[in-house]
Amino acid sequence: MKELFITGLFFVSILTTLTVEAIKKLLEGKPYNANLLAAIVATVLSIFTAIFYVMYNAVPVSIQVILATIAFAFFSWLASMVGFDKIKQLIQQFTK
Repeated sequence: MKELFITGLFFVSILTTLTVEAIKKLLEGKPYNANLLAAIVATVLSIFTAIFYVMYNAVPVSIQVILATIAFAFFSWLASMVGFDKIKQLIQQFTK
């Protein structure tokens, strides 16, 4: 279960980051809270991932699945807040 969690977290974090950046481009010039946007996207993608996991593997919904969903949402939210902007900043620092 640990390897599956790490793999799932990796993909959810990447999807969250890319989705948040795409939505930021669409909302350019309009006021929005980027952290709230990242939290909403992370939560929605985590719930969809949990639903897919439960349906695909015919696993009953348990406290372990619920806690993994909450962890997915939290960690992918953190990754999307820190990830893309910090990578862009790092690239800009090295190209100067």
